[in-house]
Amino acid sequence: MSDQLHELLTFVLEKEVGLPARKSQSFAGHFADLEEFLSLIAETLRNGISSIYGKRALKFTPDEIEHILAFTSSGKLSLQLTISENFLASICRDFTRRQLAMVDNLTLEKIHPNPFLIRALNLDTPAEVVRLNVYMAATRSIVTSMGFFIEKLLISCSESAESPPGKSGWDAIKTTSDGDRCWIQVKSGPNDMDKDQIVYWADKIQEKINAGDRAYIGIAYGKRTNKTVTFGLLKQLLPNSEMSTLIGRELWDFVSEDTDFTVNLFEVLRQSASQVLAQSSIADAIERCSDRLIDEFIGKYGEGSQGVFNYIADIF
Repeated sequence: MSDQLHELLTFVLEKEVGLPARKSQSFAGHFADLEEFLSLIAETLRNGISSIYGKRALKFTPDEIEHILAFTSSGKLSLQLTISENFLASICRDFTRRQLAMVDNLTLEKIHPNPFLIRALNLDTPAEVVRLNVYMAATRSIVTSMGFFIEKLLISCSESAESPPGKSGWDAIKTTSDGDRCWIQVKSGPNDMDKDQIVYWADKIQEKINAGDRAYIGIAYGKRTNKTVTFGLLKQLLPNSEMSTLIGRELWDFVSEDTDFTVNLFEVLRQSASQVLAQSSIADAIERCSDRLIDEFIGKYGEGSQGVFNYIADIF
């Protein structure tokens, strides 16, 4: 069994099926290939999974068996995709599902509209107050989650990429066919670093070079020709910046060792999101949430500018 297959099955069993983490990891180790996992039958699960000594090492509840079989028959894992592509798809579904749940679970207490912003931005109706604050709350959460999402995608795109050990601060290690270790600090977008961060990572990159390794700042999207503040600072403050950065497609091509990787990646992400959102989008979920909370706001504080006045009086 490849390490990447084991990681894929562990991930889907925990994140998509809902098994406990340790049970997912143990169960994933029993499969030699993806086809074997997708061919599971109820009798096998009811009998339990035995260890190499014949002892029943894993037992499953009726609910767990139902969830496992529902997942294996759902088509979410495909034999037509590579292990890497299936892993990318599962990571995307987990990310999309989490963002959808976050939006669906927003409440007036969670968005907690700021009275100073209400007055400074002239928000005179419950709809204006709620829609802006739902959007801000949702985008803050999505942006916060995005960094971890990008890191998971990058590491899963190649068997020669992995998470660094310990708390080094680096996001990924890529081992080349020549055995070179390449340390990567990943940034989600082309304008995500300030002066202090660049100076700090310039020193960390030099440390790795001195130790005989290679090191990069990897930026998930964008082009070198983009005129952003971060790109300008990189040219000024990062020694040999052209050789110490991987920007946009350069990053994905380098880690995956496949120049067509991003073309396939975006199609996998699109299809995976559709499996969670169907024909809608997260924007539709934000609109539904806004409508729900507007009704709640009006029910509690009243309509129009008087309702906004009542809200401010109640919290201040």
